Amino acid sequence: MKKSYQTFLICLVSLTTSLMVESYAYPSGGNYPPTFTKHGSYWYDEWNINRNFYDGEAGYLPNMFYETIGIYSDLAYSWGLEFKQRHSNRVELAQTILRFVQQWTIYGYDEENVFMDGEAQVEWAWNGDEMAHMVQNVINNAGAVTADCEDVAFFSATLYYGAGFDVAIVDAPSHCALLIWFPDYPNANIYWSIQDERGYGWIWVEATGKQNMVGWTPPSFNDGDFTAYPITKEINTVFLFEEISYSPLEPSPMETVQVNAKVEVFTSQIKNVYIIYSVNGGEQQTVTMAPKGLSFYEGNIPGQKKGSDVDFFIQILGVDDEAVNSGSFIYEVKESIFGVEPILFYIVGGIFFIVVLLLIFS
Repeated sequence: MKKSYQTFLICLVSLTTSLMVESYAYPSGGNYPPTFTKHGSYWYDEWNINRNFYDGEAGYLPNMFYETIGIYSDLAYSWGLEFKQRHSNRVELAQTILRFVQQWTIYGYDEENVFMDGEAQVEWAWNGDEMAHMVQNVINNAGAVTADCEDVAFFSATLYYGAGFDVAIVDAPSHCALLIWFPDYPNANIYWSIQDERGYGWIWVEATGKQNMVGWTPPSFNDGDFTAYPITKEINTVFLFEEISYSPLEPSPMETVQVNAKVEVFTSQIKNVYIIYSVNGGEQQTVTMAPKGLSFYEGNIPGQKKGSDVDFFIQILGVDDEAVNSGSFIYEVKESIFGVEPILFYIVGGIFFIVVLLLIFS
């Protein structure tokens, strides 16, 4: 197992989930900031995952990843979907996601940055949604979230998963990273096989350094002395949301927003698929989605006034009247002129007008 283009052992961990009837998916603890409970010397989240230790049945590797996908999808997954909508070229998409994580995170040690009840935590792991909320808080302040390897690995993994990549969490000696399945990527220094019958096509994503490129495996791990956990679908879930997208991402006043969803059915039948939306936190409204081919559904959210914040999620109703909900998505209705924000339109228009005048009188 220690040669170029390594084949290494997979440890498959499949965390099954049951039907969830609540209206929204949340990060750990049902809110942000999340809440944790201490048992002995360890802190556990609402899924009973040990945030202080990586190994074992309750360890955070790779179990914590399942807190941010499927019926628990929330902010990080929705960002991944938006990246996919904005970048049709997969090479550009993969590179953009890594640059985003590198831009808004900075490496730091847990014991210097994570404190529970005033006590420094020698080891701690944040899940992808918790990281996303922290990043969201600093984006407008030109700051950065301090995190270590497992934090950025789980954050990156959820973004890539939402953007349509197959992902695998890497457990390396004293390190955590990410693999994505991308055999056509042109610039990887090593293409890995993880004995999943797909061959050599997994590439390394190392988000702990600002200059690291997609597909670059650090020399310390070229010997393949690590374990990869490919993310598996929740096998006991009756329905699974494969893709949710909406367009336009930033609608103009009174512009209709089209919502598309792909649903995978495991052990039941679909009765109806709905868009549940509210405007500015008001009363929830329901739109029935129409089937558009196998597994695909489409529906429209009516246009809203300028400045409206629209929050929506998709709900699947089975023939047994059990409901499964996606994570929530939020967009703001903005004024635009020919699809451009007014201030940008007037700036560009003003520059164009001045250029025309200069040409006329020169």
